Amino acid sequence: GSITSDNPSILVEIGGLGAMNYKDAARKNELRILEIEAVFAESNSSVYALFDIRKETQNTAMHSFMMTIFVVFLLSVLSLLFSRDAYKNMIRPIEKMKHTVQQLSENPLLHLEKLKNQRQETGESETDMLEQAITKMARLLQIGFGSAGAEIIANNLSDGGELNPMVPGAKIDAIFGFCDIRDFTFATEGLQEDVMLFVNKIAEITHKNVVKSGGAPNKNIGDAFLLVWKLAKGDLQKEIFDASLVSFLRIIKDIKKMGTLAAFLDGADENAAWRSTLEDFKVHMGFGLHTGWAIEGSIGSKVKVDASYLSPHVNLASRLEAATKQFRVPLLMSEDFVKGLTGTTQSNCRRVDSVTFKGSNEPMCIFHYDSEPFDSLAKVKGYDGLEQLLEECKVEDDDYTRIGIEKEEIEKLLSSHKVALARQVYEKGFLLYIDGEWEKSKVVLAMWLRAFPGDHLAHVLLDRIREQGFKAPENWQGYHALTEK
Repeated sequence: GSITSDNPSILVEIGGLGAMNYKDAARKNELRILEIEAVFAESNSSVYALFDIRKETQNTAMHSFMMTIFVVFLLSVLSLLFSRDAYKNMIRPIEKMKHTVQQLSENPLLHLEKLKNQRQETGESETDMLEQAITKMARLLQIGFGSAGAEIIANNLSDGGELNPMVPGAKIDAIFGFCDIRDFTFATEGLQEDVMLFVNKIAEITHKNVVKSGGAPNKNIGDAFLLVWKLAKGDLQKEIFDASLVSFLRIIKDIKKMGTLAAFLDGADENAAWRSTLEDFKVHMGFGLHTGWAIEGSIGSKVKVDASYLSPHVNLASRLEAATKQFRVPLLMSEDFVKGLTGTTQSNCRRVDSVTFKGSNEPMCIFHYDSEPFDSLAKVKGYDGLEQLLEECKVEDDDYTRIGIEKEEIEKLLSSHKVALARQVYEKGFLLYIDGEWEKSKVVLAMWLRAFPGDHLAHVLLDRIREQGFKAPENWQGYHALTEK
């Protein structure tokens, strides 16, 4: 038979042919079994040939090695792609959600500001929706509870136990501001469902200015708002006092700039019934500022809770706001609050009266901030009844000397272009009022009103003196009681 092979490899040995046998022993000894290929004859299985296939084996091994490398690389790439998608779509959102909750529990107020400034990433996956939902819930918690509820949020998120909104109260020092919309009942009856647009526009203006000054809105009570500026222990923090006053002055300015009711209701129906009667309705607000201690904490039960402040000082801010109606000014401040202002700001604060508020026997001097120059008060037409009031206060020239008033000196001060000098006349009239020398106070305040007929504070004070017949009551102690809330 014949020896056949398709393998072009090197012949190493031939056996079974007797004398024709061939063997390359040196080459065969160098080869491994895997590198030797045996070929047998078809007609005689005892005839064989051995071939050196080392080169082919090496090529096959190299091919297998490269194939293994390729498979490992492909699996690595696919694994990395899968890990990236898993991290992006599953692990990273969960870590961000966990971080959100952790940050919220550590410092809810700070975290809220971060959330506001973050650019929200939108996505359609379930984890994106869940992440956005947790972020929104965090913001809703802060908006709902405010700065007073930070402790409630922190305690419940950091504690793995049951939900407990009734956290213990904490004593704090703060500035309390209270503001109220004038004639709100009348506006509500006319506006009906559009009253929400009106109130929310007022709230937007109020909250924006208060937050910008470092304060925080606390209560929204229909037509009234409670605003709070927390104070650190021991520091003077006059800049916070000034900022709180400036924020209220800006609110007054913004409300005045808006003007009529129609300007607050841009989104309202053009054919709304109120437009025929209330479109030109002038919007006014009253403001009160006081400082003192309060207990900050949860008010309510596990069914419904409000995070707010309990203190007579909070009530006093409300009383000051209510008193603005009696004194015909938009803003009143307590003596304690004015003491916290810087000297420059205090120089523009004027004493209004010395009173006790309902629920308190402690007399307090209340103040107003003169945001408008006195020149404007000289140009404004006086209130109804001013001419009659001044006529009743009129005295003859000889009487000035009799009651101890230097007419020429007062006239000189009133004609001065320096505000500080002119204000001395009002201060003199006010001090005479406090000291019970109402006949003298009447004369000085009347001279002041002739020079500044637009000054409602002097008008109210002189009205009070007239109601008592221009004589202080026998039991006058330098103050009187305000009985209205």
